[in-house]
Amino acid sequence: MVKAERFLAQASSLSSGDALEAVIHLAYYAMLHAAAAALIKTHGRAPKTHGAVIGQFAQLTRNNGDKASSLGRAFNRAEDTRLASDYADHVVPSAADASEVYDTARAIVAYCRSVF
Repeated sequence: MVKAERFLAQASSLSSGDALEAVIHLAYYAMLHAAAAALIKTHGRAPKTHGAVIGQFAQLTRNNGDKASSLGRAFNRAEDTRLASDYADHVVPSAADASEVYDTARAIVAYCRSVF
């Protein structure tokens, strides 16, 4: 969780208008580390791949109400945005993309904090 909190703070300190890719990247990794920490806390271990962490996190949130279960879907969208932002030369993320991923990260990190 410490790394998740650090990445989220770094994303928060950046101007989303000036560093869209960095905000998306940091916010996504905040989610990934928070989800992995929650999985370790609840299951004793976390998977090694991003897709497996996202999938198991979605299972963890599935039965905790609509708001919690929507986090799994939002995490999937954030991964798609991060992959496009990091690797697709022709993709330039918008401020709305960065804001959505950052807001998702805040919600997921807060949810994972509640596990502790």
